[in-house]
Amino acid sequence: MHESGIANAVAATLRGQSLAGTRVRLHVRGGHSDPDDFDEAFRFHLLAAAPDLADVPIQIVHAPIDRLCVGCGGRFAAIASDVPCPACG
Repeated sequence: MHESGIANAVAATLRGQSLAGTRVRLHVRGGHSDPDDFDEAFRFHLLAAAPDLADVPIQIVHAPIDRLCVGCGGRFAAIASDVPCPACG
């Protein structure tokens, strides 16, 4: 699972850089699921991979990516795949 791999990498980085207890901001681009679903799955996998990091405050920021409307062919930026096209809805 995508979130599991990211969680394992983040846990290894936090431990390797001795950042336990430090506020962390994770920037995420893309994905096939809703941002809230990603956040929940990521946090679950992070705690499973590194229970000792349970107290690390992590802010997850979802950056918009370019999307292509299947209706009108227009391009627009959105953080989720289910966001309607601003040009044609």
